[in-house]
Amino acid sequence: MMQNEKIAIIADDYTGAGDAGIHFARFGRKIELLLHADAIDRRCLDNTDIALTSETRFLNPAEAGNVVLDMVRRCRAVGYERIFKKIDSTMRGNPGSEVEAVLLGTGLAAALICTAMPKTGRTCADGVIYLDGVPLHLSEIGRDPFHPLSSSNVADLLRLQTDLPIGFIGLKDIEAGEATLRRTIASMLDRGVRLIVADAVEDGHLAALAQQLKSGDLLPVGAGGFAEALARLSAPEGLAVAARRVALHRPIVSVVGSLTEVSRRQATHADKSGLFRTIDIRSDAPPADIRSACEARLSEPDGSQPNILLRVVNGERSGKISREDGERVAEKLGYATASICDLVSCRTIVSTGGSTSMAVAEALGIESVDLIDEIMPGIVVGACNRPNGDIEWFISKAGGFGDESLLTEIDARCIGA
Repeated sequence: MMQNEKIAIIADDYTGAGDAGIHFARFGRKIELLLHADAIDRRCLDNTDIALTSETRFLNPAEAGNVVLDMVRRCRAVGYERIFKKIDSTMRGNPGSEVEAVLLGTGLAAALICTAMPKTGRTCADGVIYLDGVPLHLSEIGRDPFHPLSSSNVADLLRLQTDLPIGFIGLKDIEAGEATLRRTIASMLDRGVRLIVADAVEDGHLAALAQQLKSGDLLPVGAGGFAEALARLSAPEGLAVAARRVALHRPIVSVVGSLTEVSRRQATHADKSGLFRTIDIRSDAPPADIRSACEARLSEPDGSQPNILLRVVNGERSGKISREDGERVAEKLGYATASICDLVSCRTIVSTGGSTSMAVAEALGIESVDLIDEIMPGIVVGACNRPNGDIEWFISKAGGFGDESLLTEIDARCIGA
């Protein structure tokens, strides 16, 4: 990727768009996360890169591919020369069909795919994804109620959704040096390989893979780790990443919509910390009951609880949960968040989970978010573009990672109240 090329990042959910796009923002590029593809045309004349959410995580593979193909064509039509296809580091959603769609839309020879995010304990070795040393399908994420997995092998998971030929780059190939790695990739292209799956267990491996993208004939595909390596490569020479000063203000409204065990523990820790007034919303509650629950809880004396924690209860079921179930829960959390912000002056929103983040942003009338900084790995802060209201910061986090104290750690970075 070259410095003067406009970049479009396409993810299948809100948090994915944020945790890929933020790395380019930290290396000096202006990145705007658009909630809807209709806004692409309005950004084409600005010197702005874009991050997009296709909201295809829960579509069937064919539908997801069609949505992504249309999005790629719209981006290319208005001058976004380079596409970074963000996929989930744990291969949830429709990575196979969506990568195939981007290859069709761009006409590129092949995709270079790496799911690793070493900073958050997510690595890939011998084509297998590990979370803190545990094979993906044996981890808590592998038991995700929306996307339970039976394999940790990247190629196997891709083959569920695409018939494109797959090749593999191991750690020995990467560590053999840039020239050898280039020849290995060229040999694969000569054999008709379209999906090149690469290992990585440290940031240096990701940097070596990113060097192979300079020529522009490969589609970069991966999670936040690969996005960071590309952002570093495309930054102006000598530019060092630097955190921007973000003055977060209380009260925080923390919305936990993810059903992973990690997110549940984070919500429980926040609830017990004494820093949050907790509002539990039933997944089957009508809007009037949700509004009443918010009004009742917020009318109580706040004491030493400056923040608000919003979570859903009885939204869990054993086995796989449907797309409709997830959308219903996210919609209710979005409505509840908007109700809270009508009742209390809030400047900082923290949202956990991609569907929840999208629903909350839409319910609040946020049109887009300027990505500003990553205050902790995978915790992305954006400045809200919203016609009215006091909400300044929107913080998003994917559901399946982070210490149980994460929400209280975000509070520790705040001022006021």
